[in-house]
Amino acid sequence: MPAQTHGRTILLLCIKFALLAPVCLVAWLLIMPAYAWVLAHVTGAFLRFVLGKPIEGAFVNAAGLLNTGTELGFVMTGGARPAMRDVGHLVTNVAPFVALVLATDGVTIKRRLKILGIGVGIMVLAHALTIILRFVAGRSVLPTAIGFLSITLPFLLWIVLAYWDKLLAYFAVDDGS
Repeated sequence: MPAQTHGRTILLLCIKFALLAPVCLVAWLLIMPAYAWVLAHVTGAFLRFVLGKPIEGAFVNAAGLLNTGTELGFVMTGGARPAMRDVGHLVTNVAPFVALVLATDGVTIKRRLKILGIGVGIMVLAHALTIILRFVAGRSVLPTAIGFLSITLPFLLWIVLAYWDKLLAYFAVDDGS
């Protein structure tokens, strides 16, 4: 690919991402409380039934501009209500991933849906793991590290899932056959 064409492709990707990212972000922030509600109930059930935590229920309080202040928490036996007030910071990484996948040229709709399904699935697992660790270990190093890894996932997943075939070709070793 000539350098001028390659540069144009990269510029077009950047422009499309810049246009799609705000749209995806606003859409995600509007539905984020519902996603947080599902996460709260799934992680709450895991904490209760697998880890034996005294959880009686889960709650989500949507707050802030475009739900950016949404908190996720649990109702504990005895009335305690520990909450994660920064859940929006953790789960907002879905929006840039979707924008990157939608902005990528040369991907069929079927493959795009597969990339989105696998990528979002991995991010959901990372979100759940972070929430579980946060309520088990507090604000220690492990949940913080998993949370930071989760924030970078959109870019790592996009590169790996959208360009896997090109990465394999780039790192292919000629065995002489």
